Formats: sequence, C-alpha cells, structure tokens
Amino acid sequence: MSGVAVLFLAACHRGEAPANNVAAATPAPKALPEGDVSAAERLVRAKLGNPQNLAFTAPRRSVSEGVRIICGRFTQGGGASQRYIVVNSRDAFVEPQMRPGTMDQASSEFCQNGGGAPHG
Repeated sequence: MSGVAVLFLAACHRGEAPANNVAAATPAPKALPEGDVSAAERLVRAKLGNPQNLAFTAPRRSVSEGVRIICGRFTQGGGASQRYIVVNSRDAFVEPQMRPGTMDQASSEFCQNGGGAPHG
C-alpha cells in the first residue's frame, strides 16, 4: 500500500465524536451549511497559506466506502494548473506539496475516472 493510500485511509477511518443529546432551550439561528465543494476549496486555501489569487475549476465528487472525496484543479496567480484531493471535508492534499508522481497515483486511485487528471 502506498504512503498516499495510508494517508487517505487514516483520514477515512477517523471516528466522529458522539453528539451531545442535550437539547438547547432556545436553538440559535443556524447558518446555511457549507457545501462540500466550498469546504474543499476552503481547506485547499488553508493548506496553501490562504493566498488571495486562487481560482478553482473542475471539481468532481465521488464516494469510496462512504467517504466523500472531492478532486479538482486550481491555479494561483495565472500559473500552471495544479490538482487537489479533499477527503471527507477534513484533509486536503495539494499537488505542489506532494512528491513528484504522488498526485498522479492518488488521483488515479481516489478520483472517479482519474478526476482532476491532466487532459492532453
């Protein structure tokens, strides 16, 4: 099993904390829930140090054994297109921070139809 697969599997098997079943006397107004693609983009921005000049394209959703995966592309300041993978709206993996070839393997393994893979 590759190191990337181990990272993804570790991210996929984290347990959720049990919910507190105590009802609030007066429920606070809820904000609209963040969409999975918006959450993925927020995590990618944070992983890259919150740059202002990111543009996102081609998000693809998939589910693997109940785990949501978002694969897509981003550019920074008009530079070359880079890929990202976000697992369960928690863990972001971005191409510029991975060893050469690792994103190719991860994209092939975790993105539906190689989602986010280079076209050409």
